[in-house]
Amino acid sequence: MRRIQNTAAAAVLALLLVAAGAAPAPAAAYEYDRLNACRTAKGRPGCAPGIVVKHWHKKGAKVRGVAWVYASTERTGKRTAYEARWLYQRPGGKMRAASGWKKARRPDARVSFVEAHWGRDGRTGPHHPVGTRVCVEFRGVGKKLCVRLR
Repeated sequence: MRRIQNTAAAAVLALLLVAAGAAPAPAAAYEYDRLNACRTAKGRPGCAPGIVVKHWHKKGAKVRGVAWVYASTERTGKRTAYEARWLYQRPGGKMRAASGWKKARRPDARVSFVEAHWGRDGRTGPHHPVGTRVCVEFRGVGKKLCVRLR
């Protein structure tokens, strides 16, 4: 008898929740993307510089969260110290520095490049509209390299 009462109470509660529109809302769907670019130096292997940007957004949104920016460049000549920063330019806006200069390091003594990164994985970081250019620049090395958020 008790089992019938519990089942009937659960059925009535479920009917009330559906009728009242109190069903739990579905979780927002997020999309993640990774953009990268590489400028190759004449006659040299590797990128000089290279960029990787991980970003995220809710499905259908026109704003992107930039979670992580990575910059690398091949070492040239006898230079031992490199500094990098990342920049952004919103559509119709000016180029702005998103970070200060950061020392770029060799990840291992066996490699011929240096790297720097900002941010972390996940839904973190600043938000920028679609079409924003995200760039990396190495101090005294040359032109900056950019990708466009899509």
